[in-house]
Amino acid sequence: MLRAMMYRGLNALPLAAYRQSASKFEAALRDPEDAQRRVLSELIRRNKGCAYGQRYEFSSIRSAEDYQRRIPVVAYDDVTAWVERAKCGERNVLTSGPVVMFEKSSGSASAAKYIPYTAGLRTEFQAALGPWITDLHLSFPQVASGPAYWLVTPLSREREFTTGGIPVGFESDAEYFGPVHRWLLRNILAVPDALARVNELEDCLYLTMRFLLQARSLTFISVWSPSFLPILLNQMELHGERLVRDLYEGQASLAGALPEGVTSALRRDATQAENLRAMLRRGRIEPGVLWPRLQLISCWTAAASAPLKKELVRAFPGVAIQGKGLLATEGVVSIPLETYQGCVAAITSHFLEFLEPDSGECRLVSGVEQGREYSVVLTTGGGLWRYQLGDRVRVTGFAERTPILEFVGKEDCVTDLRGEKLNALFVAKVFSELESCRSARFAMLAPSSDEARYTLFLEGPRCQRDLATQIDGKLRENPHYAYCRKLGQLGEIRVFHIERNAIETYLKHCETLGQRAGNVKMTVLHKKTGWETVFTQQGAPQTQAEVCA
Repeated sequence: MLRAMMYRGLNALPLAAYRQSASKFEAALRDPEDAQRRVLSELIRRNKGCAYGQRYEFSSIRSAEDYQRRIPVVAYDDVTAWVERAKCGERNVLTSGPVVMFEKSSGSASAAKYIPYTAGLRTEFQAALGPWITDLHLSFPQVASGPAYWLVTPLSREREFTTGGIPVGFESDAEYFGPVHRWLLRNILAVPDALARVNELEDCLYLTMRFLLQARSLTFISVWSPSFLPILLNQMELHGERLVRDLYEGQASLAGALPEGVTSALRRDATQAENLRAMLRRGRIEPGVLWPRLQLISCWTAAASAPLKKELVRAFPGVAIQGKGLLATEGVVSIPLETYQGCVAAITSHFLEFLEPDSGECRLVSGVEQGREYSVVLTTGGGLWRYQLGDRVRVTGFAERTPILEFVGKEDCVTDLRGEKLNALFVAKVFSELESCRSARFAMLAPSSDEARYTLFLEGPRCQRDLATQIDGKLRENPHYAYCRKLGQLGEIRVFHIERNAIETYLKHCETLGQRAGNVKMTVLHKKTGWETVFTQQGAPQTQAEVCA
């Protein structure tokens, strides 16, 4: 009871500050166009003296329409040269305010992108966090009565600096918040942020579970990919007896020395040690016994992450699963609000535009239509001006007059072996129409290793004999794919059945490709070849595979 009161007290202070931004956001919902014009006007005013602002004559822009006429829509490759200047330490490049750090971003198959962060961009993130966290605590009040686990930055990342000496990556998850909030957050986090200084990923995963186990009153979990939680739970099966011993002794038995902030936070918990030992004997991990007060898990639940939500529901019965809004490294597009049963456009953070895929017309927030899909274009205080994010959203409704957005998928994953131009969004639609793919724990299409054809990598019920034919027929709705199949440029689809551990194997291989645990995006279409070898060898002996005719 006393600990619950302590956590409620610690949560009360930042909530009071968040309510101010939440009230501003709520008022803006009724007139999103005015809110957006204010955001754009302030961004232009603050940055008209930077090199990019002078190049495009920001000082002469008087309206959103002026802005759209004068400034081109860009992708990352279009601004790489500008970013490189900022990385070298040059000031006043994309923004008048200094770049305080860069954060790395990578798509499902793309190389790393360096996204500049300024004080202004951090303020814009906080303007979105306020309404979300306020709504979260109103909808799930018990969340305030215990510790939380936040995974924002990737685990086990080495500190990096650009050639100009600018840091790359937040040192801890708390850096997204203001100074007072950071201090308060560090006192309610179940896992200390000093864990970011542990270099070995396996050690980091073990320690994360070690701290979560001693946090029996855990009430809230926030991660990116839902696939990360099964990996954490797997630590109890891999290292169960060691975790039991460490919980009894109040230590963490790892070979290397631990950072001071990690060692000092370790506690004994004999009750939790007994709980875990009993589960190991029964051969079944029961999260509800380990964390009986867990109220809410926040993670991706849309597009390719949708099938994994079912797995979380089974693993955490009775715990609410809230889908994250569209929050990218570059900026915030939407925030989840229980009040409106969806993810609402973040109109008080950045300037948002919505590009129609067919006509190429860029609509303002007040011009979108329910049921239509759009490509997101962002303008942020970090120096991304009319930046095409590569994410597709669908308007599902409105909060007052502000659109509610559903994430449809990534637009930047296209495979093209023989001119077929398969897009991940199209493949996701095909999968959604086939029960074998919808019910699968893992389903991904990728170019085959040995010849010009595609392979479906599938973990789930034994595949139907005609599944390859069904997929091929639906893919032929793409005229380029149909033409390549007709000419014989592409062979027939193959189905590679995976017995178990497909997600774990996929994530581990993505780490070898340069991505970080907890931040790997699931995808229905992958550009790279060689997955037959990955699923046969990397997961062995846990992963077995066969090719279905």
